[in-house]
Amino acid sequence: MTNTGVDMLMPFRTLIRQKCGVTFKNDGLHALESAIGKRIASLQLPGHDEYLKIVSRDEEEIHLLIDLITVNETYFFREKQHFDLLCDTIMPQILAGKKDKIRILSAGCSTGEEPFSILIALIEKYGMGIKARVEIHGVDIDTNVIETAKKGRYGKNSFRNDEHILLKYFEKHRDHHYHLSSQLRECVTFNVCNLLTQPFPPFIRNMDVIFYRNVSIYFDRETQQAIFQNLSNLLNPDGRIFLSSTETYYHNVGILSLKQCGDIFLYHKNSVAGAGYAKKPMPAPLPTPAVAPVVATKPSPAQVVLNTNQVQTAPKLVVKNQDVAALFESALADAEQKRYASAIARIDELLRIDVAMLKAYALKAGVLINQEKIDAARAVCHEILARDEWNLEAHLLLGVIARVKDEHDEAKKMFKTVLYIRSTCWLPHYYLAEIYHAEHDFAGAYREYGSTLKLLETRGVRDHGLTYFPLSFHAEQLIHLCRHHMNKIGGLHKKAGNS
Repeated sequence: MTNTGVDMLMPFRTLIRQKCGVTFKNDGLHALESAIGKRIASLQLPGHDEYLKIVSRDEEEIHLLIDLITVNETYFFREKQHFDLLCDTIMPQILAGKKDKIRILSAGCSTGEEPFSILIALIEKYGMGIKARVEIHGVDIDTNVIETAKKGRYGKNSFRNDEHILLKYFEKHRDHHYHLSSQLRECVTFNVCNLLTQPFPPFIRNMDVIFYRNVSIYFDRETQQAIFQNLSNLLNPDGRIFLSSTETYYHNVGILSLKQCGDIFLYHKNSVAGAGYAKKPMPAPLPTPAVAPVVATKPSPAQVVLNTNQVQTAPKLVVKNQDVAALFESALADAEQKRYASAIARIDELLRIDVAMLKAYALKAGVLINQEKIDAARAVCHEILARDEWNLEAHLLLGVIARVKDEHDEAKKMFKTVLYIRSTCWLPHYYLAEIYHAEHDFAGAYREYGSTLKLLETRGVRDHGLTYFPLSFHAEQLIHLCRHHMNKIGGLHKKAGNS
């Protein structure tokens, strides 16, 4: 798109952001340009200026434009673990202390798969009688998808998970679509609603649970926080908000408490505002623990490995006129050259100068892993988490440690936590793929290899998440490995399907 085209779209981008908070990055401008072109042609207008005048003053017209540019990609039981947590853990807690109906909101519900998934999951767990105890609402800014949701009519593409629900709750019609029974359609109320506009209508206030997933990706940071604050105001005391795994961490800005339930993170409205969010006080540095010689673990099956060469003697180090940055770079260079004892000595000196430098702790943990001093490395990682409980690198290193020790459940927990913090980090995806592959969870392995492949192809190898990571393979080799594994897994699935 030319600079002239970009400039022409600027007033439309500004107007849409003001009206509904949707932000267009450069890769989304073609969709905006196409939508504007369709409306200009439909209204038989001479050009952009005339259409801008209409859309600026006509609320119905801006909704028509928004309907053309919003993406409504969804399916039943997307991120199924959220529905399991709702049914198995959260609902019993709410039911135990609440006599009136439990109110659940699907914010940005699109064509209705999410709120109907909530309803079906509850029925599967509690039986049809749960319908009398819950009130489920779905809202979206797109009028077209709301009308589709009210019909409860879906194509096969909406059923990528748990296809058994097709036969149980849907009827197949001659048009090859599946229709939800009218009994269940009546249990969910759908309305058009702009999440940025206050005040919200009364029917979505006083919610116990809000699902707000895969919506905030369209908004800039300022709008994300404004909408998240609006949604938190809708919650009853002790209410919860679910976000998608890729969106969760970026809303951890002190509005609600981020809580961990097993492998899942969600936001919790405490009775005291901000409770559970305050940073822990900075503790005094822990001494490096004395570690007995570690028995070498069996070789890891991963193709991405940490080198384990080590040097036995450490030089005496005296630092004058300390330059922390230069000292850190020297320690990192020592580590990269496998001068591990020298690296540790420099890091310890650095931490005497700047006790709060978390990158130095992470570097030390990485070096200790390469020296096979696993327990010492784990202790350093926990030292980091005592200072910053959401430190990406500490969780990633703890995942590496757990994997080396064949503690697969703990490793998966750590790697999933990393992906909550930064979903674009390819290394935890790769390690998860390797673990799933070893466990013969071929669907999980295929998914994670695919995520690794996409990130390596689009972002390169640098975003692995670690300060010190001696990579054994080039990006091209890793890409080839992922493709090889995916082809092999795909072949296994095909073979199993024909047997």
